[in-house]
Amino acid sequence: MVLLLMSGAPVWAGQGADLSVSDQDISMFGLAAVADDQLDQLRGRLTVFNSNEVDGQLYNNEAVSNVTGSNFVTDGSFAGMSGFSTVIQNSGNNVLIQSATVLNLQFQQ
Repeated sequence: MVLLLMSGAPVWAGQGADLSVSDQDISMFGLAAVADDQLDQLRGRLTVFNSNEVDGQLYNNEAVSNVTGSNFVTDGSFAGMSGFSTVIQNSGNNVLIQSATVLNLQFQQ
């Protein structure tokens, strides 16, 4: 669960008065862009709360005479990749792997 607490009221695109973009750049929904000064007053600012709750459980497992192998991340493993990637590797048995990511972005001019 990711929870963001923001101060200020939400702003809908239709509330903007000042356009700094051409008519072609306006949203495909036909709404006006929100003016920069209005966004400046209504942004989330400093209060951000992030929480990840992962609660995996592993019970009564048995691994007898198992062969485990190797795994590698080699050159080209991420070729053509875009965005954020996560690598989780395991060469064992009876393992519970949990992963969570929180990404906070701050945009500045």
